[in-house]
Amino acid sequence: MVKKFAVVSSLLVILILIGCGKKGKSPRQYADIGNTPYQEDTILLTYGTHPERALVLLDSAFLLGNIDEFHEQLCRATIYSRSLEGQRQDSALAISEALLQHDSVKNNPANLESVINLLITASRSKADDNEYLRWSLEKAALCRKQGNEVELLRTEAEIGLVLTHLGQASEGIAKLDNCIEQLDEPGSIDRMDAFVIAVKRKMDVLIDMGHYDEIPPLAQRVLDRLEHYEQHQQEYAEDSYRLSWNEHPSDRDRYLDFCRAQANGFMAIAYATMGDAQKGREHLALFDQSGYGQTFSARRMILPAQMALGLYDEAMSTYYRLAQGMGTDTMNMNYAMMLRDSAIVMRYKGHNAEAYELMRRNAQLCKLLSDSLHKSEAHNNAARYHAKEQQLMIQKVEGESQRKTILAVAIALLLVATTIVSVYYRHQRQRIAEKNRVLVRMINENSLLNVNADTSARPVRDDSAEKSADDTSLQQPDEEQQAAESDAESFETIDAIIRQERIYANANLQRQNICDRFGINRFTLNNMLFQHRGEPSLPQYINSIRLEEAVKLLRQRQDMSISAIAETVGFSPANFRKQFLRRYGMTPTEYRQNQ
Repeated sequence: MVKKFAVVSSLLVILILIGCGKKGKSPRQYADIGNTPYQEDTILLTYGTHPERALVLLDSAFLLGNIDEFHEQLCRATIYSRSLEGQRQDSALAISEALLQHDSVKNNPANLESVINLLITASRSKADDNEYLRWSLEKAALCRKQGNEVELLRTEAEIGLVLTHLGQASEGIAKLDNCIEQLDEPGSIDRMDAFVIAVKRKMDVLIDMGHYDEIPPLAQRVLDRLEHYEQHQQEYAEDSYRLSWNEHPSDRDRYLDFCRAQANGFMAIAYATMGDAQKGREHLALFDQSGYGQTFSARRMILPAQMALGLYDEAMSTYYRLAQGMGTDTMNMNYAMMLRDSAIVMRYKGHNAEAYELMRRNAQLCKLLSDSLHKSEAHNNAARYHAKEQQLMIQKVEGESQRKTILAVAIALLLVATTIVSVYYRHQRQRIAEKNRVLVRMINENSLLNVNADTSARPVRDDSAEKSADDTSLQQPDEEQQAAESDAESFETIDAIIRQERIYANANLQRQNICDRFGINRFTLNNMLFQHRGEPSLPQYINSIRLEEAVKLLRQRQDMSISAIAETVGFSPANFRKQFLRRYGMTPTEYRQNQ
């Protein structure tokens, strides 16, 4: 009865704790997600091909307890920041800024850095260069405080890129060149990754400025560094918190594929735009052959090369997916670019009227986007954003208060359940202790020492049948009796030598060792064991001797450890415990404690 009450109480506490996470909501039904592990890295990897599925996995991971509240919010904001929808990008920023007030961030510099990284990514996705610069500078200050030189240079590369966006091209390029120069040396995975990122940021700037001829040499430097790493992996220090593949080499292969594909993508864009169609197609083919090249983000990256090479159908297919991802949020430069390129395709196909309409819409959208920068709409949007942020914070505080109340009740119930369970197990331990004392007395009285655990395997001697056989001695010749007696004497001799010379203590003892020592074959040995000891096999016979000797040592040598006794009689410590428990119903430690 006590046990049932304890179990019911524990289940009640678990149900209450699960209910703390959702306020006033019924359990949500999720789509079948198969055997996919509900882990953060799997969720983010899934996002590359199935964004909505990634959110389902995230909800499931949080409900299953595979991810805590902080990392659930961080992962959700990461997914939103990669969305093409402006509302989700806004949500990413709102969640990230709220996380800055989270206890896990205030007390943990690593978590703070993760949140700032997310704010940088979200700001870059929204093309909000002022916020992009703000958070990059915040991270740079944090890196200086922590003395993290490589992460500081990686962040300085981000600052160099955004400075060029803000019209400070010379200063931004100088910063990028400085980062590339300081990171351009092998021997460290973290430095290699930062070098690749700095070079990619420089190539982004060169594309914006139209300096395509400078891109191929930079992209080749990335390919050379990756090749050097593959040929000299043992010379690279595993020092990156971002890239760790000691236990998962597939992560390394995916990273190399990603970096190599992007380098070929930059080359394809550069050569195609400069009019070198042959080289452009060569690098585009290498890009398409990569694993990364099949993802949607990769298809977006390679759009300029496809347009320059006249691969309009492929480009339009990517634009179609881009439009689907944006939904109704078409007030952005991505949509304007799509209209412009669609017009080019329509003109190429001879549909001049459609081309004219698309160009007209492109011009109108570009004007609206430009005008919005000079109107008060931006301030109104910012006010609505901050009001929404305050509302989210109020809801969060209310939710925290409710969770604390429920948690206090749950803790009280848990204490009651713990007390009941503690009493129950104390009673159980007393019963086990009494049973162990009885077993020890039996072992010490030698009632178990010479009995095999499987007594049913031992042949039963029928005295009445033996007597009858004596009365009818004509049925058993004298020679047979003499052979049986000689066989018994031989086994007694073998048994005595095994015990006296401690042959049993050899942990690597084999059946052939015994056969060779006493000049008998395996079948004769097996027959002897079965006839005279009732043992079905040599290992069980040897284990019986080892256990008998171990009991003596446990009783007589209190100064010897359990492991030492196990090794002395020929057992490994783990096997000794297993065999002792199987034979005597208690462990060696329990036997010694109850002496």
